[in-house]
Amino acid sequence: IVHMVNMLNEQGNDELAGAILDVFKVSNDVHNWKDFDAWMKSKISGGEFKGKVKTGMLIKELQGVMVNSILSGPKTPLRALIGTTTNSYLNAINEAVGATIRAPFTGDIVSRKASVAKLKGMFEVLPEAWTVFKTNWDSTFNADIANIKTRYNEPAAKAENLWHAQGKWAETRGTDGDKAAYNMYNTARGLNNNKLLSWSPRVLQAVDETFKHILARSRSKEIAMRQALDEVGDDFTKLTPEILGRYEDIHFKHLFDGEGNLDLAKDSFLNKQFKEVTLTTELDGVARQLDKVFNDIPLIKPFYLFARTGINGLNFTYKNTPLLSFLHKESIDILRHTGDDFTDLARYGIENAADLANARSLFAGRQVVGTTVVSTVSGLYMADQLTGNGPADKQLRQNWINAGWKPNHLYIGDVGFDYTSLEPFNIIFSTIADIGDNMELMGSEWAEKRLQAAAFVIGRGLQGKTYMSGLDQLMQIAQNPIGPASTKAFANVLNNSVPLAGMRNEFGKWINPHMKELNSDMFTSIRNRNLATEAFAPLTGQKPLPRKSDLLNGKPIKNWNIIGRSFNAVSPIQMDVRSNSPGRKLLLDSNYDLKSTTYAYGGYSFVQDAGIRAHFQNAIGTVPVVYRGKKFKNVEAALDHLAAQPDIQNSMKEMKSNVNNPAKMDINPSTYPHNTSIHNIMNQARSKAWAIITQPTHPAYADIEKLKTKKDGNTTRTRQNRNEILELSFPRKTIDNFPKN
Repeated sequence: IVHMVNMLNEQGNDELAGAILDVFKVSNDVHNWKDFDAWMKSKISGGEFKGKVKTGMLIKELQGVMVNSILSGPKTPLRALIGTTTNSYLNAINEAVGATIRAPFTGDIVSRKASVAKLKGMFEVLPEAWTVFKTNWDSTFNADIANIKTRYNEPAAKAENLWHAQGKWAETRGTDGDKAAYNMYNTARGLNNNKLLSWSPRVLQAVDETFKHILARSRSKEIAMRQALDEVGDDFTKLTPEILGRYEDIHFKHLFDGEGNLDLAKDSFLNKQFKEVTLTTELDGVARQLDKVFNDIPLIKPFYLFARTGINGLNFTYKNTPLLSFLHKESIDILRHTGDDFTDLARYGIENAADLANARSLFAGRQVVGTTVVSTVSGLYMADQLTGNGPADKQLRQNWINAGWKPNHLYIGDVGFDYTSLEPFNIIFSTIADIGDNMELMGSEWAEKRLQAAAFVIGRGLQGKTYMSGLDQLMQIAQNPIGPASTKAFANVLNNSVPLAGMRNEFGKWINPHMKELNSDMFTSIRNRNLATEAFAPLTGQKPLPRKSDLLNGKPIKNWNIIGRSFNAVSPIQMDVRSNSPGRKLLLDSNYDLKSTTYAYGGYSFVQDAGIRAHFQNAIGTVPVVYRGKKFKNVEAALDHLAAQPDIQNSMKEMKSNVNNPAKMDINPSTYPHNTSIHNIMNQARSKAWAIITQPTHPAYADIEKLKTKKDGNTTRTRQNRNEILELSFPRKTIDNFPKN
């Protein structure tokens, strides 16, 4: 107090005096003007104060701009709503199923009735929940962004939320650098507080607050059932709605604090369940240290903005995976506990025998429901109704996509849905498909590495979750700081630093939906995230990004009409209709190596020329081909005919029978008759396609001439002379087809 009074007496500026008072309210380390200036500087720009290095509000507000930009897409709140709804109701269903299964063995009828009452209550509260959501919506859109708390961010601490005081200090005592830093900080804060630019976090808080109410209500119904049964004993005829309503009101009112806000901390088990389903459980152990590393090094923070959400998402999946969840420490502690001392289980929100019974019922239910899901999904994979992340080889995976395959899709007939938003089972789905896909790859390379390949794609599926993918980018940058992956990652950061990145991306895909063939440069990556601007590309002297075409029929990939693209623009569960022709299925099941199909021809590589690749893909899919004397309009029609041939069907059967035969799994797949025929068809299509795009009248001709000039020399005569020399030195060889049966 003495230090504060002395400083106030020395300062005649009333506004700065107010800033001094604000600082002394939150810090005991300021004793003089030197301390005051250093404290303010560290809070705005970051740096060391009293031996501690802190990230300043300038960096935090810029990070906030990036977070709001990423979350600005229309899918974000819906993804959170669907995810939280699934997690919440799945927990209630699992608990009810588990309690029902355990009741004959434990005699715990009370837990069964209480869990069913809880589940029933979660549906009964829905009309009330809608009213709560609308109230929270109005409240969050009238609040300062500094007070908004979601699963993706935390409000600034009181010591950091001194924006007005920091401004007065920078104006009166700061250097030019301090003033510039504060002005940038002030601008970023204004962007974050803008209701349009921060609309998504505001909706997310309304969603979380609504589910807090839903879970509190259902928990009160569960507690009411337990207490009512204690009152009436074994005479269930005395159990009336009035008794249940009285106990429910007592518990529900107990959850409110003095200001009328729900305080779930008053019920530890409820609080634990809420944090689990909203993925907001506090991190501990290695995860906490990892989060601290990213927070302490702002330079790498953009690659892992949502650490808590990501790790909790993986943890929730772990708990819901049958058998594997037996190894989870929480499961072990709950199952092994004995006695009436629940101190060791307090970290799980368990404070009494009733909570322990609920936790054990939840575990049992997860085993039953999880096993049912795994069995069902395994059947879907066997019926070709499920896809995963695809093969471990990135180039092979891309060519699968070019041939019409869609990753991470669940099909009902030919209508597919992207299941990546269906937590906690999305990883289970993709793992089943990934193991199946990679264990069916053949040849000496895959025979030796199939287990490694399966492990790799499963790991890729884990990091491929939306909020985990930044880690993969960071690792690729560390491995090759100047490689294509690094360029893409930096383009991501740059694009996300400008507000509304998520919304710009979805709007661009809505008006320009077709998948693009891309090079690996930064400018192209940014353009692909802002496809709405492609209409202006000719005005700047640029060519529009080329469309990616289906290799089998030349049609644009993702060729959606206005209804389909509108649905996919706002829905986190993407919809797709696949072309499941016999020829396409044959190609994808054949183990035919598509890797080099569109990336090179005639000794020329198109790896760095997206335009040539796009034209080559389109031409391959549109040229007519001849097979066994019959002419077909495109590759797909030829493969459809091929799939119906008895010798081809026999060849496929033989290959599939050899997949798991250790003595034959290393046979080169290209030696099977069906792949010889596919190879002939694809090579014929590639040859004709190359002849078409090298015509002087074709749009790709100029780019191909540049490519040839760069590789072979500056003139046509030079290239012809070089080809003659190569032909003399290395005469072309013909390879006989696999003998027919």
